[in-house]
Parts: sequence; C-alpha cells; structure tokens
Amino acid sequence: MNYINVTAAILTLNDKVLSAKRSPGKHLAGHWEFPGGKIEPGETPEQCLKRELKEEFTIEAEIGEFVAESIFDYGDKRIRLLAYKVKHLSGEFQLIDHDEIRSLPIEDLDSLKWAPADLPIIEALKQQAKAQPTAEFYSNNAKAYYDETLTNDVNHVCDRFLSTLSSTNSAKQHILDLGCGAGRDSKVFLDSGFTVTALEASKELALLAEEHIGQPVLNMRYQQLQVKNAYDGIWACASLLHCPKSQIEYVMQNCIDALKEGGVFYFSFKHGEGERLDDWGRFFNDYTLDSLKSLIAIFDELEVVELWQETELLRGKNQTWVNGLVRKIGEPNRVVQRINSK
Repeated sequence: MNYINVTAAILTLNDKVLSAKRSPGKHLAGHWEFPGGKIEPGETPEQCLKRELKEEFTIEAEIGEFVAESIFDYGDKRIRLLAYKVKHLSGEFQLIDHDEIRSLPIEDLDSLKWAPADLPIIEALKQQAKAQPTAEFYSNNAKAYYDETLTNDVNHVCDRFLSTLSSTNSAKQHILDLGCGAGRDSKVFLDSGFTVTALEASKELALLAEEHIGQPVLNMRYQQLQVKNAYDGIWACASLLHCPKSQIEYVMQNCIDALKEGGVFYFSFKHGEGERLDDWGRFFNDYTLDSLKSLIAIFDELEVVELWQETELLRGKNQTWVNGLVRKIGEPNRVVQRINSK
C-alpha cells in the first residue's frame, strides 16, 4: 500500500503546543493541523521538518525525538504522518501557508477542528503526558528504588539471555542494558566478561548505577536511541513497560536497528492489556503472551527464541510477568521501509 509520507511538528512554547489553521483553497481548508509537510525524495523526516518550518513560518528549529505515527486514508490519498518534538531556535513567526496559529495546552487541543490525520497524534500526546509522572517518580525515589531492586534476583533470566548469545569470546561481545536502573544486571554482565553500555533516563538513578558498576552510564531516554548494528545483545528488563503504545513500535525498531545481525533482544512487561497508572502514578504498558506475540510479529527481521510467563512475589504480592527473547535474523526490510522510507 502506497502512502504519502508527511511530517508534523510538535512545537511547544511555554508548555503549550503550536497548531496552525489551513488557508482557504487548500485541502481541508479551515481545519487545524500540526505544521509540517511532505517528505521529498532523499530527505529524512528531520530534514523535511526543518525545511518546512523555515518555508512556512521563516523560523529555524531543532528537531528532537519521535512522538507518534498516524496513518489515515482520505479516500483519494493515504497519509502517513510522522510527528517529532521541535524546539524553536530563532526567527519571528510569519504566516506563509496558514491563516492563523495558536498555542494551546495539550488538554485543550480538542477545542479546535482538526484534520483527521492529526487526531491520533493528539491522542498520543495525551497518552504520553500521562506517562510523564513516571520519570518524576524515579527521580524523586531513586535511592529507595536502587536499594530495593539491587537485591532482586533475576539471574535465571540473565542466564537465559546470555545462553542465546553467540559462543564467541564474551569479552568481544557488547550488551546494551536499556533502562539499567540500579545497574544490577549491568554488573552481572560485566562480571561475566562482557562489554556493557548502560542507559538510564533518570539522572539520579544513572549516577547511582555508575557507582555500582564502576563506569559511566548514558543518561538518556530509549526514545533517543539512534545507533546501527552496534550490539550483540539488548537487555530491556522491566524498562520498555513504561513506553506508551504510541511509541513502542518506533522504540522496538530502533532497538532492532541497533542490534547486529544474529543479535539477541530480551524484554519484559507486566501481564495485562492496555495502559494504566499504578498506585504511585507510574505509567505501564501491559501485554499478555498473545499480544506480545502480535507485537513481535510486526517486525519481519525478528524470530522468537522464547516467550514465557512467570509469577513472582514482589512487595508482598504475586505479580505476573510476560517475557520475550528474540533474535535479529536479517537486514531490516518491510518494517525499516515503514520508518525509513519517510
């Protein structure tokens, strides 16, 4: 199925999101949209957005991380809309292609009449806003979380993961610990002779993990991961469960891209369906074995090594987890085309 690949800017000014009203004579005139435009041959989405914002508003902008994707069929054309965070760097806003611009809080965006393709992006923004307090929780409770999780025993899962890696010398193999938390598992891998890159979004947790493993920890979100063919294994133990469903495919694809061919990818989620907040206000994206299998099936370059479910005692209660262990079997094809042919 052919799509017209289009970008959208989520440009925030004073905690409000910029929207633009389409001019008379244009398709969907009078409707509001996130500014952006069609990706030209040879352009990346980021290059397209930078160009479009210059052409439409005469501003210079810095393009940040991916937000969400929306696919919409208008009947005469199919649109794939790719939204990215944008920072205004310089230049006064001038209206070249639009009638009007407004900046509104996320919760007030529904007050406008939007182009249909943009509506799923608004829902994704609302969803991701709910997830934001999760980062604040780990910042505010870093030491308590560090003390609690450091002693949790997941060695049986580590052994499953490590046993699927290539039989070559472990010192030559590189593992990415994606959302390393206290650094508990990074320490296991390092002590086993592997090269480890640890990544943690919480600055406070990253500093504690650095002390524990004796090496620097990358303080960044997994949504920002942009490397190719770098790792023999990616370990995402209880970390992707905080990724909103509107971003999970994008993050998974970036992890696949970061793996070498034959590389192994482990991830775990709480058992359930949909999205929720726990009693502490943390955001969770839950899966069953069936829904996790469906997620994995989206990516042609993955083969399942093992999927399993287990129940463990945590904080005095039984909690059920679903686990996935997959291998990258070839160069990306259909899924990479879905993202990189934009």
